[in-house]
Amino acid sequence: MSRHMSCNVFLRIRSVSLSFKGRLVLGCLMLVAVLANAQSAARLKGLVQDENGRAITGAIVVAKNDKLHFSQGMQTDTSGTFYFNNLPNNGFISITVSYTGYIPQLFDNYSLSKDGLTTMYVKLVKDTFNLGEVVVVGYGTQRKKDITGSIAVVSSKAMENRPNVQFGDALEGKAAGVQIIKSSGSPQSGFSIRIRGTSSITSGSEPLYLVDGVPTQSISEINPSDIESFSILKDASAAAIYGASGANGVVLITTKRGNNGKTIVSFDSYYGISNVRKKIPVLNSTQYAQLIHDMGESIDLGVFDANTNWQDELFRTGTSQNLNLSVRGGNAKSTFYLSGGIVRQNGVVINNTMNRANFKANLDHKINNIFKIGTSLSYNRWYDVDVSEGANGGANSVLLNTLTGAPVIKVYNPTGTKFTVDPFYQDLDNPVGLAKGNDHYYVKNRFLGNAYVEANITADLKARTMLGYENFAGKYQSFVDPYKTTEGRSKKGMANYSSDANEYWMSENTLTYQKLFGKHNFGAMAGFIASKTVANVASISTRNFANGNITTVNGGSIIDGATQSITQIATSSVISRLTYSYDDKYYFTGNFRADGSSVFGPQSRWGYFPAFSVAWRISNEAFFKDRVPAINDLKFRFSWGDVGNSQIAAYSYLGMIAANGSYVFGNKVTAGYTPTTLGNDDLHWETTRQTDIGFDMSLFHSRLILTADYYNKKTIDLLLQSPIPGSSGYTTVLKNVGSLQNRGFEFTASSKNIEAPNLTWSTDFNISLNRNKVLNVNDGIIYDGAINSKGNSIIVKAGLPLGSFFGYVAQGVDPKTGNMIYKIANADEGLQTSDMAVIGNANPKYSFGITNDFKYKNWNFSFFVQSVQGNQILNATRIYSEGMWELRNQSAAVLNRWKKEGDITNVPRPDYNNTDAPYSNYNSQISSRFVEDGSYIRLKSLTLGYTFKLKSANLKLYCTGENLFTITRYSGYDPEVSAFGHNSNTAIGVDFGSYPQTRSIIFGLNATF
Repeated sequence: MSRHMSCNVFLRIRSVSLSFKGRLVLGCLMLVAVLANAQSAARLKGLVQDENGRAITGAIVVAKNDKLHFSQGMQTDTSGTFYFNNLPNNGFISITVSYTGYIPQLFDNYSLSKDGLTTMYVKLVKDTFNLGEVVVVGYGTQRKKDITGSIAVVSSKAMENRPNVQFGDALEGKAAGVQIIKSSGSPQSGFSIRIRGTSSITSGSEPLYLVDGVPTQSISEINPSDIESFSILKDASAAAIYGASGANGVVLITTKRGNNGKTIVSFDSYYGISNVRKKIPVLNSTQYAQLIHDMGESIDLGVFDANTNWQDELFRTGTSQNLNLSVRGGNAKSTFYLSGGIVRQNGVVINNTMNRANFKANLDHKINNIFKIGTSLSYNRWYDVDVSEGANGGANSVLLNTLTGAPVIKVYNPTGTKFTVDPFYQDLDNPVGLAKGNDHYYVKNRFLGNAYVEANITADLKARTMLGYENFAGKYQSFVDPYKTTEGRSKKGMANYSSDANEYWMSENTLTYQKLFGKHNFGAMAGFIASKTVANVASISTRNFANGNITTVNGGSIIDGATQSITQIATSSVISRLTYSYDDKYYFTGNFRADGSSVFGPQSRWGYFPAFSVAWRISNEAFFKDRVPAINDLKFRFSWGDVGNSQIAAYSYLGMIAANGSYVFGNKVTAGYTPTTLGNDDLHWETTRQTDIGFDMSLFHSRLILTADYYNKKTIDLLLQSPIPGSSGYTTVLKNVGSLQNRGFEFTASSKNIEAPNLTWSTDFNISLNRNKVLNVNDGIIYDGAINSKGNSIIVKAGLPLGSFFGYVAQGVDPKTGNMIYKIANADEGLQTSDMAVIGNANPKYSFGITNDFKYKNWNFSFFVQSVQGNQILNATRIYSEGMWELRNQSAAVLNRWKKEGDITNVPRPDYNNTDAPYSNYNSQISSRFVEDGSYIRLKSLTLGYTFKLKSANLKLYCTGENLFTITRYSGYDPEVSAFGHNSNTAIGVDFGSYPQTRSIIFGLNATF
C-alpha cells in the first residue's frame, strides 16, 4: 500500500470455488499458458464509498501496469461499484481511485488473485485542498491536477465562515489576480470584478459571468448560499473557449445540486448591525460663523441659532437580516436541490434600504444508462431605495452635503412642514431634505434558467444540448413633492418613471469524446452556440403637479422628456477543444472558437480566437521522484492565446440620426432628423493576446500547496473615438485604434499547519501585482472624471496607466499671500492649463489576502485580513469640504487655514472673495493637494462559532465582525472608494461624496437536519 495513502482502506480477497471439472479445465488452460509464455486475464471488482458509507457514483478508477504498457479506466456505477475483467495476470497492478472533492487513492503494486476474482473496498475522504477535484472549466470539467491553464477555484467552504449578501464579498481577497471593485458601501451598491487588470478603455471590462452555463450580467441578485463553487478563468488558454467574451476573464458559477443519499435540510439565519467606520470632524456653528466672517460675509446667530451636525442626522445604525432554507437529496435516479430566502438591509444613511427575495430549484434525472435530463431555475425579486451619492449625485450628493451643510439651521422649519434651506443658497435643501425629499424606489424581477439533455452515446462519447433563458425587468419611480422641497417648489412637483426589460435566449449543443488507452488520455469537444438578446428601455418625466396626492407621472401637466429604445443583439459561435496527456506527465490543451456578432460591421462580423497550453508534471519523472521526497507534486505550465471583447453598444457600426429641431414644409412645421454619428462598417473586436507561465507545487504530502503565475497580456484594436477631417461633417468616428498592456505576477499558498484529532489550523495566502500601461490612444488624449465645474481629474495617454490623476502640482502655501503655490513652467505667464500634469496613480503596487481557519473540537475560529498597498486616492470631497470657495460648511481641517501674513500652514486662505488670487477659485483647483495615500490593511472578517452535534441534526451558532479595524492614512470615510461607479475603466480611485464602507457585527445560526 502506498505510503501516501491518507485514509483507511479495507481489502478482502477471496478465491472463487470451482468444481472438479472446472479445476481440471483451468489447470489445462494454465499449462497451455505457461507453455506459450502467455498470461491469462485477472478480474477485479470493487466498491467505492465515502466516509459515511454512502456509495460514490462516477468515481474514476484507473488500472495500470507500466512494465506491460497497460492502462484501463472506468467509472463507478450508481451503487459505487466497478469491475475489471481483463487485467494482466502477472500478480500486481496499480489502482488509482479519484472523485470530485476527495483525496485520490493510489494502490501501487496491488496484489491480484491469480486464480479467481479479487475484490476491494475503498473509502475516500474529503480533500482539504481539492488536488483530486474535478473542477468546472469551459463547457466541461477537468481534474484540477491536470489543468494546463490558470484557473482559480473558490469553493463554498470559503463562504461558510462569512455571511455574504452578494457573492462579490465571498470572492474578495480569496483569489490572486482578482480584484473586487465596489462603488460604495450602500446596500444596493453593486460590484465589479477585474481579472488581471483592466483590458479596455471605452468598452466593458467586466468578465463573462455564467451561472450553470448560462451567461448573465445581472449578478447582484445571485444568492451566495446557492453557490457550490467559482471557477475563475484567468489566462487565454482557459478563457479562449469563450472567444469574443473572454478578454476580461470568465467567472463560472456552479450552484448546488442534489445528491444520492439522505435528504438534508439546512436553515441559515443571521442578524447584523452596522455603523460608519468614523465621522469626519466639521465646523460647529460658531466656527462656521467665523469662517463666513473671514470670507467677507456675515450670519446672524440670533436668527440661525441651531448647531446641527448633519452627520449625526444622516447616519444611523444600519441593520441586516437574512433567512435561507434549502433542501437537497435524491436517489440513484433523481436528485434535487431547492432553496428560498430573503434579505433585508437598512443602510447606515437614512431613507436607504434594500430587500431581496430568491428561489432556486436544481433537478436532475437519469432516465436510463444513456439519457439524463435536468434543469436549473432561479427567481429573484429586488427592491431598493437609494440616496444620491458619488459622481452621479454631483454637488447635490447627500454624502457631500452632509459635510458641507450649514450647521446653523435645523432639519425642519418651525411648523415642521418643510425642510429648511441653506441660509445663503435658497435653492438648496438641507441634507435630510435631500435624502427624504425624493420619494423613489427601484424594483427588479429576474428569472434565470436552463434545461439540458445528456446522452451517453458510448462509454467514451457524450452529447449534450442545453437551452438557456434569462429575463429581468426593472422599474424606477420617483416623485418630488411640490411643497416640501426647494426643487419641488421650483418645478411645482415632478415625477419620473423608467423601465428596462431584457430577455436573453441561448442554445448550446456540444459533443464530447474522452478516451483512455494505455498511457494516453485523449479528449475532444466540439459544439455550436446561438444566442439573442433583446433590450427595451423607456422613460418619461413630468412636472407641474396640482398637489402631492397624485405621485405618478400622469399627475404632471408638463412632459419634460420621454424616450424609448429597443435593441437586439444576435450571436453565433463554433467551439472546439482538444486535450491530450501522456502518462500523467505531459499535457496539451488546444482551444479554438469562431464568433459572429451583430454588434460589429458586416465586413468584420466574425472573429477567430485560438489558444493552447502545455504542462509538464516533472514530479512523475523517474529522475525526480526519489531525489526530492519533500515535493510530492510539481507541474510547470505555459499558455498562449487570443480572446476578444464584444461589450459595446448595439448598432455602434451604424451612423445614427436623431430628432433635432423642425423645419417648414409647405404650410406645416415638420419634425426634422439630423445625423449625429458617422458609421464604420469595419468595426471589429477588441483582441487581447495573453501569455502565461506558471507552476503548481505540492509539498510534504500535500500539507503545503504553492501556485505562481507570470502573465503578459496586450489588448489591441481598442474602440476609441478617432478625430477625422471637419470636411466630413463630423469631428470623430468610432474606430479600432488603441492598445494597452497588463503585466503581472500572482502567488498563492495554502497550508495545513496543524492536523490533530481535536485541533486543525489551515492558512490561505495570496498576493498579486499588476502593471497597467496605455500603449496607444491614436496619438491623442482622453480626459475623464469630471468634478463638476472643477473640470476633469483623469487623463488617459500613451505611456501612462489607466487611473492617472491629472491636475496642478501643489508646492505649499505662500506665507505672504496665503494662496497656493503651484508648479508653473513660466512665472511671467502665471498658472496655465499647460501646467497641469500627472499627480497620482490609482493603481496599487500590490494587494494580498490571508485567511486563517482554526477548529478545536466543536469550536471554529477564523479571520481574514485584506490589504491594498501603493495606490493613491483623489479626495475630491475635500475640494468642497476644504476648498472654501463657497459659503458652505467645511471640515475642521480649515481651522488651520492661513489668516495673516507670515502664517506657516498647508491650508490656504478662503477662495471666496479672494481678491489677492490670480483668478477666481485659484486655491481650490484639482491639484496634488487633494491626492492621498490610499493604502490600507483591513481585518475584513473575524468569526467565532460553536457547533452542537445532536443525534439527528447539527446546530451552529456564530458571531462575525466585518471591517472591524482598518489601518490607513487616508483622511476620508473609507479607502475603498469608486465615486464614478464600479464599472468605470478610467475614472477610478476618486472619492467624491462616496457612501462609506461600514463596520458590522453579525449574529447567526446554521441548522442542518
